Amino acid sequence: MMMPMCAVRIAFLRNVPIVVFVLIAFLCAAANSAAAQITPAPPADQSSQPQVTKSPEGKREEAERAAARAKAHHFDRVLIIVLENVDYEVASKDKSFIDLAAGGANFTNFHALFHPSYPNYLAMVAGTDFGIHRRARYLADNQVNFPADAAHRTIADRLIAAGLDFKQYAEELPDLPCPWKSSTLHVAGKTGNYVRRHVPFLSFREVQEKWCDRVIRVDSSKSDNFFVQDAKKGLVAYSFYTPNMNHDGHDTNARTAGTWVKKFLDSAFTEKLRKGTLVVVTFDESGGNADNRIFTLFLGDMVKPANQQDPKALDKRYTHYSVLRTIEDNFGLEPLTANDRDAAPITDIWK
Repeated sequence: MMMPMCAVRIAFLRNVPIVVFVLIAFLCAAANSAAAQITPAPPADQSSQPQVTKSPEGKREEAERAAARAKAHHFDRVLIIVLENVDYEVASKDKSFIDLAAGGANFTNFHALFHPSYPNYLAMVAGTDFGIHRRARYLADNQVNFPADAAHRTIADRLIAAGLDFKQYAEELPDLPCPWKSSTLHVAGKTGNYVRRHVPFLSFREVQEKWCDRVIRVDSSKSDNFFVQDAKKGLVAYSFYTPNMNHDGHDTNARTAGTWVKKFLDSAFTEKLRKGTLVVVTFDESGGNADNRIFTLFLGDMVKPANQQDPKALDKRYTHYSVLRTIEDNFGLEPLTANDRDAAPITDIWK
């Protein structure tokens, strides 16, 4: 055992007077006795250390956010089919659209954002048209490439960052290997029944350079085309389908578009394949009416059929931004712009 400090010092005090020596010895003895009664503290046990806990308010907010995310998740994947230039009043009276609407939610107060087509397509995937609708000459200006920067993001960026995937399907897209030649990307380009301006993801250089393999050519004359093959395997989280100019009603009429989309869903994308998939059938814009009201339909096993829908819920005002916001909420993605952030998400239609 180590000698107490006072004992060491006393050993060297041989020449001091006896009274001083006795006094020092007494004081050291008292000090040593007190020290012996002090029990060293055991090493700190990290497992028993108090943990930093969130306040009740913080826990409640976190629980509310988690509940909101869970409540907003209704579908595993989404397929958006965009038709062309028909007023709501016309489409809603077509037999094929009436038959389709019986199985889901037919929004009676849904509006496109712009005239003409192209700005609406951009808004659907990017949350903005980047001011294109104010440029009367955007087709002649060959506006084809938005830079691959933070100011020109699309839903594709959000999906990829979240570990999800997207695909753009385009009927009769020219069959060229990617990356494509610039002539293929001219926004005014047209080849047969294919038009470039109806394929919005091709407007973004990031897609052209990094993800062009996700822009898929669909030969609509073949019963086993690439879309059908993908549907049988299982579609990715987000699919945007662009019909050709006959199928979408642009060069034909609402009846042709309705007949095509019903047949497409019944044959190419059967109900068996649709499990967990939200199908959005919409139009890019109206036929020219001032309020731009369009026919938009949500279908899927997560959507209540028409006879269970609340007419008031279906008559809320929605736009293309509302669809984008609903998809973002469903997958827990951050909004792209203030437009989709502030848009009303589509609610009250789900099972």
